[in-house]
Amino acid sequence: MDVHQISFAKITVLRNDLAEIIVDSSVDINVKMVDEIHHCLLSIFSDSFSLLINKTNSYSTQLDALMKFGTLGEINKIAIFAPNKMARMSADFSASIPSSKVLNIQVFIDRDDALIWLQ
Repeated sequence: MDVHQISFAKITVLRNDLAEIIVDSSVDINVKMVDEIHHCLLSIFSDSFSLLINKTNSYSTQLDALMKFGTLGEINKIAIFAPNKMARMSADFSASIPSSKVLNIQVFIDRDDALIWLQ
């Protein structure tokens, strides 16, 4: 597995069309950070790809950053692994953002179920 460390997260390539993002604890993601994620993903993948967002760590995302994240056209599907109640509430909110609604996003409490859905 290929692992890419950015300033606030780890991006692990799970397949040639799938990456897992684990954000560091206590981070507040802003638009500049979303740009950093997008840049890294576009440097990894030459075609479209899917994402597993792993919300094991507690972090927050600013609303404008949430809106920007969903604008990357190369994203096929996003599975959000939310292992606890707070992570699920946050993930459900993120999936309801207008720019996210055009994406195929599902929230899962089991990481393996999320990976199966991304197949």
